[in-house]
Formats: sequence, structure tokens, C-alpha cells
Amino acid sequence: MALEEKLEYLNADFTLSYVAKKIKTNTTYLSYVVNKRFGKSFGEYSNELKINYVINQMITNHLYRKYSTQAIAESVGFKNAVSFAKSFRKRTGVSPAQFASNI
Repeated sequence: MALEEKLEYLNADFTLSYVAKKIKTNTTYLSYVVNKRFGKSFGEYSNELKINYVINQMITNHLYRKYSTQAIAESVGFKNAVSFAKSFRKRTGVSPAQFASNI
């Protein structure tokens, strides 16, 4: 997906309606396609892209590991650190800080 390559999913406004408008389709169809292709909701898919980006950044960029959870959350378009930390823990089994210290 071109939007993935351009890292558009890091924007806070990367929503189902934003992407549907960007690729000139409707939200129902986009939701259906994401669900069929990836077996998850658009929100879950979007969060997974963001968390995978953070994991990669933490592994490859030592400065990124020093950021606060809030700063990391904002850098990938999460509006608050709590929901980001929950998503991160769900994906990795540890908090962002624990992940960074284990590298």
C-alpha cells in the first residue's frame, strides 16, 4: 500500500475515513478489504503499523530509545501515551520502557 510506504500511518489523522478519501473509496469497502486481507479491523491494523514502526526505531535508533512514552506515542500519531502503551504491551508483552532497556 502506497500510504504505508510513505509512512502516512504515523499521522494522527490516519483514520478509516481519511484513508478512504485518500484512495477514493468508501469506509465500508475499505474496512471490508482490510478485514479480509489482514484479518483485523482498520484500527487494529493501523495500530500494528505504528507499533511495528516504533519497534524498528527502538532497535535501529539509540536516540529514539531515550524518548518518553508520551513523545514516542505522539511521534506515531497516538493521541495519548496510555492507549499507545496498552497497544505496545499487547504486541510485545512489555512496556515501551522495558522494551528499550532490553535492547
